[in-house]
Amino acid sequence: MPPVSPLLAVALAALLGWGPFSDWFGADDEAAAPPAAEAVDALAAAHASAQTIRVGGAAAALRPETRAAYAGGAALWALPAERRTLRRAIGEAAADGLRPAEVHAPTLDLLDARLAEAEAQWEALDGAARDTLADPRPALVAALDVLLTDGALRLGGALLGERADPASLYPGVWHATDRDPDGERWAGLQAAVRSGDARRVAAALGGLRPAHAGYRRLRARLDALGDDLAPVPEGTALRPGGRSVRVPHLRERLDALGWLPADSLDAWTRPDAYLLDDSLAAGLARFESAHGLASDSVLDASVTDALNADLDGLRDRLALNLERWRWLPDDFGEHYVWVNLPAFEIRAFMRDSTGGVAESLRMPANIGNAQTTGWTTPVISDSIHTLEFQPAWYVPRSLAAAQVLPMAQRDSLSLHRQGFEVYQNGQAVDSRLVPWDSVSVSSFRFVQRPGPANPLGRVKFLMHNPYAILIHDTNKRYTFDDGSGSSMSSGCVQASAPDELAEHLMTTVNGWEPGRARAAWRGGPRRGVRLERPVRTHFVYFTAWAEEGGALRLYADPYGYDAALAAALGRARPAPDDAS
Repeated sequence: MPPVSPLLAVALAALLGWGPFSDWFGADDEAAAPPAAEAVDALAAAHASAQTIRVGGAAAALRPETRAAYAGGAALWALPAERRTLRRAIGEAAADGLRPAEVHAPTLDLLDARLAEAEAQWEALDGAARDTLADPRPALVAALDVLLTDGALRLGGALLGERADPASLYPGVWHATDRDPDGERWAGLQAAVRSGDARRVAAALGGLRPAHAGYRRLRARLDALGDDLAPVPEGTALRPGGRSVRVPHLRERLDALGWLPADSLDAWTRPDAYLLDDSLAAGLARFESAHGLASDSVLDASVTDALNADLDGLRDRLALNLERWRWLPDDFGEHYVWVNLPAFEIRAFMRDSTGGVAESLRMPANIGNAQTTGWTTPVISDSIHTLEFQPAWYVPRSLAAAQVLPMAQRDSLSLHRQGFEVYQNGQAVDSRLVPWDSVSVSSFRFVQRPGPANPLGRVKFLMHNPYAILIHDTNKRYTFDDGSGSSMSSGCVQASAPDELAEHLMTTVNGWEPGRARAAWRGGPRRGVRLERPVRTHFVYFTAWAEEGGALRLYADPYGYDAALAAALGRARPAPDDAS
């Protein structure tokens, strides 16, 4: 780094406070000229040439790309309008779940305030004083310039999902998508920064956000949970038709959490602001139902407690899930299956005639057991390519050792009774004649024929992944008797209504007549049917989800993944999930 000139030293000292200048101000009708461009350029280049920039008592590390942006030796955002535009773009980072310090927001606020003060003080000086004093403004403008650049690049990197590496956080079970594999989008942001066009940078940043409606809805929910959202006061039970000063607080909470229809009227100034009217009662009932409470629209102590859940923890939960959106592909496909593991749920979506995405199907599902090593269902994007009706079960070696061999050792006839075919070194053998207590399971392969004992049930949906993970029916239909899924499979996803999923895929993709897939599911010969086009299938992990209408749902964290991500991002442990 080149030696610091006396002028630069004075200007940088001025950055730390304004005591030396407080006695020099006077009145003059002559307007002050803008800060000298040459001084701003020199100071910006000096800042950018260092590894860090220091403002007051704090030092901020600069990205290599920031330093490269000033290779030409000139400031990028000398015009106030450009700085304001860039500040607005960087200010949106909080709605994307970033902490303000990650994009220098607190330091930028400090510099903005100091620059405004310096502008006023410099304007108040007469021309003679300005001729004899060092102008403090170039140092502030230069520091703002460099930190705006670095903040924009930090935000861009975050929007591309670089803040945490899921493969390192969750080895072997989380397979994220690189949304910029050739670096083209990152290069585009850098080019926009070097252009000095703040609007172009803002547009480039907007293009790095996931374009999915689910991301936008969750982002809107986080933005609605502002710092000034007051809790609902405690009080006696309030029923529909009742009036209370608690009602505007209730309306604000339900609106922020997405349980009310969009409404431009203010909660406090609307007609009958204190009335728990029918619309508000309906929203309250939906909230109660989602949280496992009696959906009677009564604002009692338990409902008040649920509404007043820790907002800091809730914001953290939403921030973590926005991060997960940034690990997913930008294109889910025209027609895709969506398995949200924490929700224990399968959904199917199709693009409609307007270009939007509409939900076609929804059902509970069972996922891999978190308590058994190797049985968690991985997070992965794949494709269903074939449906197999009345499938056989080719037992994975891990399950053969853990389940099949112990069963045969307890009862040598069990494999025969349950329809297993047994192969030793590639040759079929009679399972009833094998001395199971004295053999090595590694030399055997087990295939269970279709039938009521087969854990795959009546249909399986084959995919390409190397982990043998797929969606299938189950012979344990009773696990869905309560209308919900659970974490109890050995890794695959068990569908509660596989006949409906088969019917949906075969009618929409292969053009089968309605009812034909269900008939194949109910009985008939074993057969595999290849889809005419693969259907993208995404196993995802969202513990917070905003429905199409905006309603915020929180789910359990069955694999404990939230805590690891919270630690990686410097977030507190997230809020508890809904009772449902």
